[in-house]
Amino acid sequence: MVDFLLSLPTWLGCSVAMATTTVAGFVFYLVFVKFIEKYKGYDLKDPINNVFRVVGLLVSLMLALTFSEVISDLKTIRRAIRQEAVAISDVFKTLKLYDIDKTRKIRATLIEYTKAITNDEWLTLADDKLDQRVEALRNQFVEAVINLKPVNSSQEMLRSQIAADLDSLSDYRNIRLISALAEPPFFIYIIIFGFLVTMACFGAYPPQTPLVVLISFYTVFIGLVLYLILQLSDPFEGDIGVSARPLEYLVESLQSEIK
Repeated sequence: MVDFLLSLPTWLGCSVAMATTTVAGFVFYLVFVKFIEKYKGYDLKDPINNVFRVVGLLVSLMLALTFSEVISDLKTIRRAIRQEAVAISDVFKTLKLYDIDKTRKIRATLIEYTKAITNDEWLTLADDKLDQRVEALRNQFVEAVINLKPVNSSQEMLRSQIAADLDSLSDYRNIRLISALAEPPFFIYIIIFGFLVTMACFGAYPPQTPLVVLISFYTVFIGLVLYLILQLSDPFEGDIGVSARPLEYLVESLQSEIK
């Protein structure tokens, strides 16, 4: 269900999520209206109201915490992508200083690697898969850097700088890969359960137009927030998430420099 929702266009996926929570919410509400009607002789409203307040508060708290968590993760990924672009640019410029002629092929491989990230890997990450071509180009580039033989102290220093930038580049890349392969937050299922319990508690009140309207707003809002959490927890799929633009701009810049 989650993969299906995220595979839809944003507006359609959001509409389906809101419709699903509305239908599920009203089904639970109407079922428990009928169930509670059987016990009209008992004073159940006070205990049900207490349950409603506690569960509603917990659902709201968990929604807020989960939403803030995925927003924080999204910011971390976007920062890592920008820093990855900076690290690639630094490696490229340092290679140019090392020896502009001898490193021309290595720099071309670095550009090809960056292009492969934006053209190929971005699509495979949306399907929670790794791109083998990107990994092959990365290994080819790293091997070429390792095989560089410094002939003076200046080149030795530049080679050390390249090695440090490569370590940073690996760290930023790992942040991106781990986030792409991560599963939706486990709390999302507890939130859904709490939402259904809340709808069951509404069953203490028989259907009336104002109540039905308020419940509709509530279920639609819950569906919207749940969809946003799911969408942001898989930031490489859909319109809401991270963009490869920093790397795309970098490719254009590096290609103009290598000519």
